[in-house]
Amino acid sequence: MSQSNWKPRLKRSEGPLYGALVDALAADISAGRLRAGDRLPTHRELASTLGTSLGTVTRAYAEAERRGLIWSQVGNGTFVRNLREGDRYTPQLDRTRIDLGPTAVPIVPGDMGHLAFSAALQRLGERADLSALSGYQAHAGTEAQRAAGARWLELSGVPATSDNVIVSCGAQHATLMALSLLANPGGLLVEDVTYPGVLAAAEWLRLPTHPVALDAEGLVPEALAEACRKSPARVLYCTPTNHNPTTIVMPLKRRQALVEVCRKFDVTVIENGALAPLVAKAPPPLAALAPERTYHLASLSKAVLPALRVGYLRMPDLASRQTLEHAAAATVWSGSPLLNELATQWVTDGTAESLRDARRSEATARQALASKVLKGHPYVAHPGAYFLWMPIPEHRRATELVEAAAARDVLLGPAHLFAARPGQAPNALRVSLAAAGSREELERGLKTLAELLGTTAPTPRRLA
Repeated sequence: MSQSNWKPRLKRSEGPLYGALVDALAADISAGRLRAGDRLPTHRELASTLGTSLGTVTRAYAEAERRGLIWSQVGNGTFVRNLREGDRYTPQLDRTRIDLGPTAVPIVPGDMGHLAFSAALQRLGERADLSALSGYQAHAGTEAQRAAGARWLELSGVPATSDNVIVSCGAQHATLMALSLLANPGGLLVEDVTYPGVLAAAEWLRLPTHPVALDAEGLVPEALAEACRKSPARVLYCTPTNHNPTTIVMPLKRRQALVEVCRKFDVTVIENGALAPLVAKAPPPLAALAPERTYHLASLSKAVLPALRVGYLRMPDLASRQTLEHAAAATVWSGSPLLNELATQWVTDGTAESLRDARRSEATARQALASKVLKGHPYVAHPGAYFLWMPIPEHRRATELVEAAAARDVLLGPAHLFAARPGQAPNALRVSLAAAGSREELERGLKTLAELLGTTAPTPRRLA
């Protein structure tokens, strides 16, 4: 591996600087100016070269790694990947590091999920219609699959029938379909700290995003009204229950106020409910409070089993059904019949609920562990959350803690990964409790974080 003195050629762009940096990296790899194995400049070196912030470079490198352009190794540096050998490096399988970072792999308590998965596959293998399950199926799923989706949605209080449910390949796929149907060039209203998947989808569709402020109870209705007055956007993406990354569960009065604003300005809502099943007694979803204007996204991957890439999209009327079916055909043609049938089987026989409940219990246990280890360090969370949201004191920087933890083989999730306003991320961390392979591993990682939080911040270096 050789050391690269890479100096990116940044093109003028209306988009964020980190995006231009990733584009420059991709262009130089394609042109052969960067080769597989080349070591890239450190975050600080590149920030100094470009005269930009450390956070911008950190976000650019994170996005480049997500796209499969580069890979990083704690203590050694960041390297250009061999794009012809894309399966050689899998960060989620790197057990040399404790992952408390952006990954929120759903907790699998013990062997329960694996045993259920094995038994379900065996039952599928014994079905008389197995040959049919090896082919294509209807773009929106079969009647039985959509009925199972409606049942799963109803467990979270979402009014649904097989007629107004589309089967998707997870919530991210459903997000892309909903945005392609609803959003116009006026853009998309989003929480100013939100799920990165929707930001990626909006960028892919070239939709401008209009951030709306959050407070301790979630999206601020007055801020939404102001955003509606100042922008032409009339589609809102939000997560009222088990918000990612802040874990906020919006109270009922706030939801009702939010619905009033949406009705006043004729705003259509895309409600992310992927993590909602983990909250045992949540207020009614927006799909129940404003069923006439809410598209609700649900997923089995987060609440049941990661490998079960099956989601459900509840639409408010039947008029959009054909367009959504076209969107499904254009993106994946059809979902996997095998996975869709497995999901149907689990929702119907109660296995999905059992695994959901087991995950709630494991999340509660891990939250209790975090409360013990991080005692004295303020953060936001609730018992059913897979992660916690930790504002960092003003005299410290979240990026500094991320780097210090990485040096000790612990990954942390900086807030800029979730920020809808480039360059204006809160000074905070999202700490995952779910990706660690065991509670013992989680405890070691949290103790490292607690030690770093308790140390004195290093004296800032002055640039010459």
